[in-house]
Order: sequence, then structure tokens, then C-alpha cells
Amino acid sequence: FEAHRTGFRKHHRSTLNVVLHLGLTPTGLLGALGVLARAASPEVATAAAAAYAASLALAVPFPLFVASALVTAGLAHACAHLALGYAACAALLGASYFGQDVAHWLTGESTYQSSYAAAVGFWGLLAQHTYYLLPLALDSAHAVGLASGLLLWLTPRNDVLFTKLVGAEASRAITALREWVVSQKPSETCTTHWWALELPPAQKAAFETIAEGEEMKRMFHGRFSASQYAVESLPGMNEVYVASTVHSSNSDTVFFMDHVDGPYMLYPFCYVYRTLVAITTNTQISTVFPMQPFRVAISDGEVIGLDFHREVHRIENDPTRPNKDRRITCKMHYVVYPKCLGPVGRYLGVLTVKYNERFRYLFVNTISAQTAFWKFMTKMVLVGTEATFRMEQLLGLNNVAALGALAAVQALVGGHFFLAATSFAHHLKAIATFYHRQSASTGKLQRDSIVAKAISFAQMGLLYARHVTPADSASITLVACGLALSTAAFARLGLARTYFGSEMGVCEPKRIRAFPYGAVPHPMALGSLIALGGAYLLPGLRADVPWLVPTHAALTGLHLAQEILDIHA
Repeated sequence: FEAHRTGFRKHHRSTLNVVLHLGLTPTGLLGALGVLARAASPEVATAAAAAYAASLALAVPFPLFVASALVTAGLAHACAHLALGYAACAALLGASYFGQDVAHWLTGESTYQSSYAAAVGFWGLLAQHTYYLLPLALDSAHAVGLASGLLLWLTPRNDVLFTKLVGAEASRAITALREWVVSQKPSETCTTHWWALELPPAQKAAFETIAEGEEMKRMFHGRFSASQYAVESLPGMNEVYVASTVHSSNSDTVFFMDHVDGPYMLYPFCYVYRTLVAITTNTQISTVFPMQPFRVAISDGEVIGLDFHREVHRIENDPTRPNKDRRITCKMHYVVYPKCLGPVGRYLGVLTVKYNERFRYLFVNTISAQTAFWKFMTKMVLVGTEATFRMEQLLGLNNVAALGALAAVQALVGGHFFLAATSFAHHLKAIATFYHRQSASTGKLQRDSIVAKAISFAQMGLLYARHVTPADSASITLVACGLALSTAAFARLGLARTYFGSEMGVCEPKRIRAFPYGAVPHPMALGSLIALGGAYLLPGLRADVPWLVPTHAALTGLHLAQEILDIHA
């Protein structure tokens, strides 16, 4: 087993690959047990599962034996109740075998089988590989830190990138661009733009030196794994930009409003990044990211990167710290996508460039609007910018899309699907974000948690109202007291501290002693548990959704323990 484990780990370093194997390996075992159950009997299949699990006791480390035995027991139980036919078993086995090849293709990792395909004794090695596959998959999950990876996936991420260009080539390119822009004497009353593709040859080469440099690539690969993600430049969007010293009610105003640059925030798995490279010394103009919260006045080769289609931001002008020279930046754009989704990712790049061309035309005509039509379009730009920002700030367009998709599935399958899929999201986000607090976005956490809690509480409230009667006084009292205690605790902490403001550095750490803190231990969690206990007293609610309240209580208790023990990355 040790020899196989060493080789297997080398070919299973991607979290996605390991996750897929953890699903596909049990799928194949279930298919094999199903064949035994159909050919002989469910009892024979159960005995075979027990024998397989027992045989691992002396072959693998004890923790892997326990985990493998638990999975095998669950599969045997499922097999005994599903009564799978031969066709279903064949489908499960095929999905397991070929699905694992697909998992390797998706993640760009070679298969472990390929490492010994030409070796003497291939069939013996393949038999051992197959025999150990379940504990090997479980071991890989531990090796890649799968639990931490899944928690990171649930964490509302801070996706703003930052670096500083210090290399000699980049420094020379910055100097060349700065000197050329100053020589052009750009306007002081509105922003000035030169599209990178239209720059003179020397300045175009300097621009490309920065855009394609190793320092820029390292910035992206700090967030996106170089082995799994491609980062490609989008020259059709790149520009040299000079800030104005004043702004009025024209389309320049959008830069000083909270806004999102692009419209494709629902495009899955892929990103377009706008990076701003400071060409001059700057103390006066800051870029503000209200959802983080984070602000920075980039200066002298500093770089920030933001998700073009998702990151809310604005510019702020501080006249008390005036710049000596005009603020000059290079705007460089990149499409970032999983290598296995090359066409999908590149298409987002095409869409974004086309959108930028159309918006560029609109922007140029509204930056100094003269006719009634273009003055009207200026207002539309400002109104549309504000509406998009408000939607993203208060609800999150991804949240709206996800809820819509879950509602559509609910309409198809019925039952309690939507309830189960949406009731616990706020617990999971809290646990994940507390663990990965250094990678999290404060604003996104607050927004997502409020939306998720509102959906969860509304459904719980409707279920409670359906089953409660005036005679259920004990239940009503407990629910009312629990909610009152939790609400008092929330009011005392405030929104930022409730959502880990101290832990994430947004608020100064402070011990709260005013009521209910200082009088009641952990009043917010305790109040929730009291209210849940009151709801669980209703026989009708227990019969209707017996899993709902216990799951809420278990996740509340788990997060409370996490906070008390301060378990985080």
C-alpha cells in the first residue's frame, strides 16, 4: 500500500480531481456490489463488502481502514435497498472507470495507471491498484487538504490582486510610457485614453513588456494555480489612461460611483481581470473596494487586479494630498479560465472585448455630451451603473441566479428540495469564512449571509406558522425568548462584529461586556438553540421535516465550538 500511495499522490494533487475520485470510486464499488446482489443475493453482496473492509485492516493505516470501512458499510446498505438491475450496475461501473479518466483530463493530471502501464507485472499492479483504490482516494483527500479546500470554495473570496513591479525591464517600460504621455499634454478637464493597439511602436512595445512580464504572471498564479488555469492577455481592451483633475455630470462620473465594469457576472468558472498599473507617483486618487473593504492609492509601479465583471469599486479623490503630476495608469486585461474549459474561457474573452468596444463608443460620446440624445444616454449610463451596483451590493446577482436555478429544480422534483438546499447555507458560509478569514471578503460575507438567512428564516417561519396552535404555549415562549436573545446579541455586536469584523481586521478587537454579553454565555448561538428547541416541540413540524431542526442545531453547535476553540487556517 505504501508504494501505491506514493505513486497515487503524485497523480492526484488537484483538489477537483480528488473530489471527483471520492465520488466516482464509491460509484464503481456500488456497481460491483449491485452485480453480486443481482447474480447471487443481497446477503452475498453484504458479506463481500464486509470481507473487503475487514481485509483492509492489516493492509492500510488504521484511520484509512476506519474511513474505508464506513464508506463500504454505507455502500452495502444502499445496495441492499436499491435493488439495482444489471444495466444500472453496468452504468455505475462505466461511469466510475471512464469518469476517472475524465477527471484527469479536466484537471490536466496524468493517471496513476499510466505510470506503470509499460511495467513488467502490469496486471498484478492493476489488481492491487483496484483493490486499494478506495483507501488511496481517501488518503489523497487528506494529502491535498480537501476539507480546507472545500471550506475555501464556500468562502466568499476577496479576489482583488496586488503586486509591485520592481524588475529592470518593467521599470524601463514604465519610464518610457510616462515620458511619452507627458509629452502629449493630455486634457485636464476630462479623462484621456490611448488604446494600446494604437500606440506608437516604441510605446506599444513598452506596454507589452509590462503586460506579458513574469511579475504580472506571478500575481495571477498566486490566486489561480498555474497548473490548472490559463491566463491570457486581451489586447483589444488595453489602454493608457490619464485621470482628469475635475469631473462633472458626464460619463466620467461613473468612475467616482460604486460600479461594476462588465455585465457577465453570471458567466461560470471563468474571469476577466482588469489590472491597473501605476505609471506615476500618486497620493491623491484611491481605488476603493467597498465589498472588501479595501482602498489603495497605487503609485510608482504598483498593480491592482480586479474581476472586471464582478468586483464593485470606485475612485476617490483626496484634494488634501494633491499629486505633483497627472495620474497615469495602464489598464491591462486578462481572461483567466480552467485549462480544461479553454473554448469556454476564451469565449468570455471575446464577449468582453466586444462589450468593451460598444461601451467605448458610448463612453466617448457621453464624456462631453453635446446633443440632447447623448445627454440622455449619459443619464442612462449613470442610472444603469447605480442600478447594477445596488443589485450586486444588496443581493448579489450570483445569489439571485442560484436561487432561481434551485427554484426551477424544485418545480421539477417537488418535495422539500428547495428547503434542504437553502436552509443551511448561512451556517456553512460562517464556518468556512471563519476558517479562511484571511482570504475572505467582509462585504460579500455580510451580503450573502443576510440573503441566505432571510431565505432560511422565512421558510422556517412558514413551517412554524403552519404547525403551531395557540395551545403550544411552551413552544411559542421558547421561540420568542430565543429570538429575543439572539436579536439583542446581534444589536449589541453590530453587523461588522457579528460577521467576524474583528477576526478579519475590519474592526479593532474589543471585549463586549454589555447585556446580553457578560450575563449570558454565547447569547447569539444560545438564543438560536433555544428557539430551535421551541420549534422542535411541535409534533407536526417534527413529522413534516424531522431533519430540519436537528441539522440547524448541529451546525450552530459546530460553529460555536469552532469559535470557542478558534479553529482557523
